[in-house]
Amino acid sequence: MLSEIVSAIIDLDFRGLNEILASIDMLTVIKNPYFIGFMVCCCIIFIIRGMEKALVTFLSAPAFLLLFQMTVEGTNALDFEADKLLVFCLGFVLIAGVNIYVYFVRGDK
Repeated sequence: MLSEIVSAIIDLDFRGLNEILASIDMLTVIKNPYFIGFMVCCCIIFIIRGMEKALVTFLSAPAFLLLFQMTVEGTNALDFEADKLLVFCLGFVLIAGVNIYVYFVRGDK
């Protein structure tokens, strides 16, 4: 899959890249040991170098994608349950709250 993504980027085939990215199941990607190892290595580097903002941003994107995919899993647009929407809203507020705290409240050291 990585070779397909790289070849689509090299060929500037954004429609093909969009189809590849839409077909990715984030729940299986997050459970992949290579992805977990990559994330852990990047997080350790960010922590050692004192890059808290980069760490929060780096972890917020997959967290939001995972939250979104878990929320819409097994539903369609007409049968959306209120409890799943509440979980999505609370998760989004939590992720946004952490980002706002790190970027604006803590400020620069």
